[in-house]
Amino acid sequence: MRYLVNEDYSILTDFVKKLPSVFEKEGDCIYTGRNTIKTFKHKGLLINVKSFKVPHFINKIAYAWFRGSKAKHSYEYGMEILRRGANTPKPIAVVEVLKNGLFNKSYYVSVHNNYDFTIRDLIGFEFPDKENILKQFAVFTYEKLHKNGIHHLDYSRGNILITKKGNGKYDFSIVDINRLKFEKMGYLKGLKNFSQIWASEDELEIVAREYARINNRNEDEAFQLLIKFDIAHKSKIKQKKFLKATSKKWFKGQ
Repeated sequence: MRYLVNEDYSILTDFVKKLPSVFEKEGDCIYTGRNTIKTFKHKGLLINVKSFKVPHFINKIAYAWFRGSKAKHSYEYGMEILRRGANTPKPIAVVEVLKNGLFNKSYYVSVHNNYDFTIRDLIGFEFPDKENILKQFAVFTYEKLHKNGIHHLDYSRGNILITKKGNGKYDFSIVDINRLKFEKMGYLKGLKNFSQIWASEDELEIVAREYARINNRNEDEAFQLLIKFDIAHKSKIKQKKFLKATSKKWFKGQ
């Protein structure tokens, strides 16, 4: 087992070291899918633990000896995001388990953030103060992420947490951060980032116009560009799903 604990949370070292043996039996499950997320209460803290699925054979070798695992990336990227002044749950630790020299399981441990809703809860729905939230979302994305060279490559609905602050103000935080790049974010690349939220034209228009306004760009042009980016993104995802479904049918027929 390999592990790394944030020195600010060294009191949790024993908890971290026991995770591989207790994760399946303990904790409260809050998400299950490709990966599993559980919360644990320990020493007065509510802790979030994400267990990544066992990788395929090539990555079992790669993650063991040549490049960082998704859990390790989550920890390292989380620390860097906070250093750059953006918001993400505070990283606590990363745990990696090897079997017979091959990578097996990994866990990313962070402080559990309480939040009120995600972008997923308002996209496509009637939602109180929706236009204001989307405008503040555009500002957050530019001011906290793009200006600081943070490019979230999976900037989808469920990965943006929102907390009400009162007086029409909201805080935003990003999660699922193992797919990230720290790079210069030009205006077009930044605008294109919003295509991943899978929103309607009306919703995209609010975001595009606000993003253009704070960048001193033409709002009509920004809206048309984001619509093009959105169409291309949706087409790409649909094509991937079609090819995946087709390949499954082909293999079943063999």
